[in-house]
Amino acid sequence: MISATVILGVALVIEVVARLVLEIRERRLSQLRGGVFAVLRLIPLVNDIVPLPENRREPTDNEFVRKHEEGHSELRHGILRNLAKIALLLLAVWLFAFLLASRGMSLVEAVLWLHLAAIPFRTVFHLYCWHQEYEADRYAFEKLGKKVAKAAMRDLAASEIPYTKLFAVIYREHPTVAIRSQKILNKEIKAV
Repeated sequence: MISATVILGVALVIEVVARLVLEIRERRLSQLRGGVFAVLRLIPLVNDIVPLPENRREPTDNEFVRKHEEGHSELRHGILRNLAKIALLLLAVWLFAFLLASRGMSLVEAVLWLHLAAIPFRTVFHLYCWHQEYEADRYAFEKLGKKVAKAAMRDLAASEIPYTKLFAVIYREHPTVAIRSQKILNKEIKAV
């Protein structure tokens, strides 16, 4: 029978290889350099805390951004997002305690298993956050119209570092401007 330590080791190697493939794919498609952050994102546990820079510069404050943030407030996204974070934290605490108490794992093994288990939950959380961003964009679009929304998206695109959709869903709580623009345009076409 294969031990849990061997399974953990194999899973961590698979994670590192998958992240390496993702980094190489991203560099090829975006033509951007990864820098030291790309190397740090390959290391298990470290990649949980390595920041992913999202913008080249801070986006300008405009009416669309203000309405977008108003949409978050009106739709109670902050509260819902925090409740989701609390639920995930409680699930993580339960899993950690289960691994330590019921499975008799060492502290290091339990932390590494928790890290691996967090990957799909983090991705689902990011998709949930993306849905909230789309709702806030739709709110701002309905209040301000197509012309203002397009101008704001152009400005946001100029300040944002372009990432592919797969890379963004793994690492970002916000969808890229390209995805947000496409979502607004598709909603507008369906409404017509």
